[in-house]
Amino acid sequence: MSTENTPDPTNAPETDVIEAAPPVPSDAPEAAVVVEAPLTGAVDMPFQAEVQQVLGLVINSLYANKEVFLRELCSNASDALDKARFLQLTQKDVTEQVGEGGIAITLDDKARTLTIADNGVGMTRDEVIQNLGTIARSGSLEFLKLNADALRKKDGGGVQLIGQFGVGFYAAFMVADRVDVRTRSMQAGAEPVIWRSTGSGSFTVAVGDRETPGTEIVLHLKDECLEFAKEWRIKDIIRKYSDFVQFPITVDGELSNRSKALWATPKAQVDAEQHAEFYRHLTGGDEGETPLLTVHWSVDAPVQFNALLYVPGKAPLDLFDRHRKGLRLYAKRVLIVEDCDKLTPAYLRFLRGVVDSEDLSLNVSREMLQENKTLSQIESQLTRQVLKSLKELSESDPDKYLTFWREFGKVLKEGLTLDWKNKDALADLCRFESMQTEAGKLTSLKQYVTAMPEAQKDIYYVTGLSRRAVEQSPHLEAFRKRGYDVLFFIDPIDEWVTKALFEYEKKQLKSIAHGEVDLGEDKSEDAKTEEDVTAAVAAVKKALGDKVKDVRISKRLTDSASVLVAAEGDPGANFERIMKMMDKEGVSAKRILELNASHPIVKNLSALATKDAEAPQLAAWAEMLFDQALLAEGVVEDPAKLVKRFQDLLIEVSNAAVAR
Repeated sequence: MSTENTPDPTNAPETDVIEAAPPVPSDAPEAAVVVEAPLTGAVDMPFQAEVQQVLGLVINSLYANKEVFLRELCSNASDALDKARFLQLTQKDVTEQVGEGGIAITLDDKARTLTIADNGVGMTRDEVIQNLGTIARSGSLEFLKLNADALRKKDGGGVQLIGQFGVGFYAAFMVADRVDVRTRSMQAGAEPVIWRSTGSGSFTVAVGDRETPGTEIVLHLKDECLEFAKEWRIKDIIRKYSDFVQFPITVDGELSNRSKALWATPKAQVDAEQHAEFYRHLTGGDEGETPLLTVHWSVDAPVQFNALLYVPGKAPLDLFDRHRKGLRLYAKRVLIVEDCDKLTPAYLRFLRGVVDSEDLSLNVSREMLQENKTLSQIESQLTRQVLKSLKELSESDPDKYLTFWREFGKVLKEGLTLDWKNKDALADLCRFESMQTEAGKLTSLKQYVTAMPEAQKDIYYVTGLSRRAVEQSPHLEAFRKRGYDVLFFIDPIDEWVTKALFEYEKKQLKSIAHGEVDLGEDKSEDAKTEEDVTAAVAAVKKALGDKVKDVRISKRLTDSASVLVAAEGDPGANFERIMKMMDKEGVSAKRILELNASHPIVKNLSALATKDAEAPQLAAWAEMLFDQALLAEGVVEDPAKLVKRFQDLLIEVSNAAVAR
């Protein structure tokens, strides 16, 4: 890369600089007047032109909150301490680190400064110039081009900047109108260096006076940013973003972070009490509140991450809120996103916890993640592990699992309609009531299949608004007679589950209220029965006209005279009810009226139709059979008309009785 615009430090004029604190506006707190000692061997060096554009972006629009400057500086200090530890292990001629590794923040309200210091690896003069003074050498022009392209496309493009371009340090200029860096490298023979800039076009490099390896950054705060000289404010930011940085962070000498990241601790070394405490820390839960299930997991390949996830004992109040809380995402123990909805699919939104990875690719602000392969891999592995843990819970502690299901089953079922890759695992986790379970008791699909009679071919279900609404349904009669169980799909979400879950363990799932059913009856006897009431079918079809799609003999009725059935592929009555409850407009599909050929009403109607196809009672009886089927479903389109038909029928029957 060309450096023609960068002056040679050996030929630049030396200047002795005496600088005072910035002027104080009349309405700002009075600042102490500090006369600083001159810088020795100071060299002024201009930033390249495009660097000012990068700085302008960093200061004005890179981050949503100014407070993240401290996160960036703490993260840089932590990296410096990591490097110091590595150098001491791998190189013999480095200067020894003084004291235990740590980060110290010092506040001076009167001088309006914030100082953050570490005893890490430090920097040489050349490293200071390269890392802090000429970020253009790392690709500022490329970044500006990528950023402009992303804005033009309006795709929220992930321009990778942090780490690649070293811009995190420049977040300091969001809150400071001058930044001083005093540093000394651990490299043998390295001299101390001072770097200073106001971010306005140039920086100064001079001889420093630091005696031990490490770095000290002094921020001279802007008038509107004096809150960052307050101890409570800084501690609050540390707790939010840097609470689990592995090195101690002190504020005016007081320890302000936890340091120990529970998720990075071996699973066997964390007890239930520690998990409960951390769970309450994450959720703000009450004393004594504990998670229902803990998933503590570490992965090294194909992507490295640590995860500590909790299933709450009760559904969070924001479970169905668009702005609900999510998992916290960390990179090297530094908080990146507080509520990250990219780590797990929506149907696992009840999870609370932390995911920490060093392999994430972050975009320019560290506050929005790119849609990248790494994040997708993390989501995929987390999802599989959570589903596996839930299955293990269902097998080891069925009662505890049912507690989970009653709280989160409706949400987990969403996965059947959204996540085809994990559909089998989700199907194993589903629980339903059934015709053969007691009210409130649940069964799994595996339990259902295991209990199926040998002659039963398929898994049968019926949908409805409640158990009470479906357990007396005429649709169940033939299944009850043959000892076939029927699953009760009585959650609204179950209507969508039926459209996604077509089979389980090679058994087809079939609605008993749709299409025809084949329960293995004697076909020849069926044909004879159908022939006996052919006249009834014709009479009812003629009387009802376009009210129904068709009229036919039923293979599912044993006691009731009639029932309404949806054609295969058509929406059922329950689905139409749900859509109306949601204020969704839709055309109601006409259904098929099935008649019970062995029922006395149908037999008598057939006899009357055979004797007199134009008998006036035929139409009335046909309407009654239709209304009876509607009434069995809990639907009455015209109650007044239904009552009148009943009255007319009673009058007719009573007159006939009197006449006899």
